[in-house]
Amino acid sequence: MHADEVESAPLLGHKSQRLRPSVRQYLVERVDVRYAPLNLLMCCFLVGLVDAASYNTWSVFMSMQTGNTIFLALSTAHLPANSDSFKWARSGVSILSMMLGSLIAGWVYPTVGLTRRSTLVASFLLQALCIAVAAVLVQSDAVPETNATDKIVLVAIPFLAAQSGAQVATAKSLGFSELPTTVLTSTYNDLASDPELFAWDNPKRDRRLGSVVLMLLGAIAGAWLVNGTGTFTTVLWLAAAIKLVLAFSWLLFPAEPVT
Repeated sequence: MHADEVESAPLLGHKSQRLRPSVRQYLVERVDVRYAPLNLLMCCFLVGLVDAASYNTWSVFMSMQTGNTIFLALSTAHLPANSDSFKWARSGVSILSMMLGSLIAGWVYPTVGLTRRSTLVASFLLQALCIAVAAVLVQSDAVPETNATDKIVLVAIPFLAAQSGAQVATAKSLGFSELPTTVLTSTYNDLASDPELFAWDNPKRDRRLGSVVLMLLGAIAGAWLVNGTGTFTTVLWLAAAIKLVLAFSWLLFPAEPVT
């Protein structure tokens, strides 16, 4: 080995050792949660997008479990009259799967640290993967898109509902109770009862209004996509792509300020 190579080798080695810890440190540092509503509001859009399409396709919600609870109750009396007899199973599986997703996230987040950059990236990557798995199942015809009464539909529902549960757990754990990302009943109530509804500076009101608008836009987009393409798969792939972008966007969030 030449003298110049001998001299350069340790320098390269030291440089490599300095870079690796800095990347690890960047991934484990806590993000500034003040910017988290940007991603959570996009989650509201995704809920509207997927739920509009899933209800049109399989007559079940993946996120709005209040509706599924009512469906479950109506099925005990075989109502609505023109409804299929398997609707109770789809509703029940969706509710339980969402609870499971929330349960797992609720156990994991306190252990690994929710606001760590790596935790948020991994969580959203897994959510995107769940949506993608459902998309593959439907696109490959392993799960029928046009026959909601087929029991195999119950295989796809847990992936979509569980990721939604993890999403809700994320929003709650980050401290943004005004952005549950899945329901609007409490949001409408909180907006109407807010004594500072018309105040100029009211971030919580702004986030609530944003969630309503974005969920509505997502549902409109889902409806038009299904109507235009005639398939649920397009909506699922779009939702998976958006959630994937959100996952990597956590890498761009600034770090938590040092106090």
